[in-house]
Amino acid sequence: MLDQIGADVKDLRGAMQDVGESAKLFFGGQVFASRGGVIGEPWQRLSPDYAAWKAKKYPGRPVLIRRGLMQRSFHYRSTPMSVTISNSAPYFKYHQSDEERSVIPRRVMLKMTSQFHDDVVGIIANSLIRRIKSRIV
Repeated sequence: MLDQIGADVKDLRGAMQDVGESAKLFFGGQVFASRGGVIGEPWQRLSPDYAAWKAKKYPGRPVLIRRGLMQRSFHYRSTPMSVTISNSAPYFKYHQSDEERSVIPRRVMLKMTSQFHDDVVGIIANSLIRRIKSRIV
């Protein structure tokens, strides 16, 4: 039984997929809804000129959302022991980057917070608990 539990601990594929799905929802949902506030990186307002243009062209759309591509473009790749989160929108890197800038302000969307860390730990712990209980019964 302990050998089986040891093997279970080395293959967290299901938990990693759950973490990936949770990450997509968090970064594409809560981060955008709070405009970066939930990760402690509130997004800078639009410049007055750009805000006026955007209000005419895309009325009612908030910061970083024109058609929603970047918000929908969070993806994950999971292995039995890891998850990689990415965003495939071509302009994501310009907002996320910490490079020096003169035109586009930095608006962080992808950041590990203590709350999200705790959520990930909870997902993994619950998965391990379920597996161990299934081996004991």
